[in-house]
Amino acid sequence: MTVKDQLPSFPELINFYQVMCEVAHGTSDERLWNYHSIAERDYAQELATAKVMNLIRDGSIRTTGRMSETKKGTAKRWEAQQYKQHSKMRSYIDAEFWRTAVVVKSYLGFNTARTDGREYTDILLVLDDCVEHLGNEVAAHGRDSEADDKPASQQPDYSTPYIELMWQAIDHFKISGENQPIKDTLVEWFRSQEIAGQKVSRATAEYLASFVRLPESRLGGNRPWKVRAQQPQHR
Repeated sequence: MTVKDQLPSFPELINFYQVMCEVAHGTSDERLWNYHSIAERDYAQELATAKVMNLIRDGSIRTTGRMSETKKGTAKRWEAQQYKQHSKMRSYIDAEFWRTAVVVKSYLGFNTARTDGREYTDILLVLDDCVEHLGNEVAAHGRDSEADDKPASQQPDYSTPYIELMWQAIDHFKISGENQPIKDTLVEWFRSQEIAGQKVSRATAEYLASFVRLPESRLGGNRPWKVRAQQPQHR
């Protein structure tokens, strides 16, 4: 029998703090949290902690840890009693333990919990259980952030009358990398169009004419012979 065979195996595990952050904020990366105040951030974490703990207490999310029943000194209240010599082997924590347990809080949530006479440390949660019961909570953050963070110009079906008019010009003049109409021709065409019932002003037409052409054309890339070729011939 190998050493590995003597160690208990578990599904993939995750710490409580990471689960709480995913539920509360959609990510455990603090740089991406977006709140108007610390109080609002803390309230989101309180709500997430309560949700995760309820699922732990009713057995929906399995937990694991290293157990000890050896007290370290004597405390007046069992809630404050410390323990030592925790087992070297991780084991599942039964749901009954959680119904009366208190957690030892730290900056990163908690990793220790105790009842009267027993304590678990290095507590980790079963990831699959968290995904099954909290997946929708985390996914909701993803949907919100995608909608909120994506610029309007990148959202599906978004456009403006100016963008539509530029596409019309590109189709009308068959503008491409090889075919760059002269600016004056484009300006006159844009000025003959309407946006929201109003004729396009010369200033707007100048901008639109520039934006449908390549930068090198706007910088004078059209040679005189190209200009003459595009101008109407008068006889």
